[in-house]
Amino acid sequence: MAACADDGAVGEEPADADTGAAAAAKPWAVYLLHCAGGKSYIGISPTPDERFEVHRTGKGAAFTRANRPHALAAVVWFESRSAAASMEVRLKSLARPAKLAWFERFAAATATVPATLDVGLASLTSRRLCSST
Repeated sequence: MAACADDGAVGEEPADADTGAAAAAKPWAVYLLHCAGGKSYIGISPTPDERFEVHRTGKGAAFTRANRPHALAAVVWFESRSAAASMEVRLKSLARPAKLAWFERFAAATATVPATLDVGLASLTSRRLCSST
């Protein structure tokens, strides 16, 4: 796969998104979009399907306006917005192959049960994700 120009792109949620105690109790997802030009985008949202539609229609992040998304490729659920945001930052610091491998490994495991940040972080240290091969 081609190098990804979005390695530092930050997922954008509307300013009026859930805040306070209600947001802390609500599961949030880290999601992966496959975009034009073989690029990818990582973001967070409590409603990743709806957020994908926002990106797809050109009203999402600047990166996805320039590189229109083709598919919502993977979703990994976390117990809170802060856990999802923390994982998003960590994932964006990885090389693209490691990011894709993390989503491949973790998306199925959290389809119905939110992950804890500790579990997600532990998965980042696995040999499979950190190797350059």
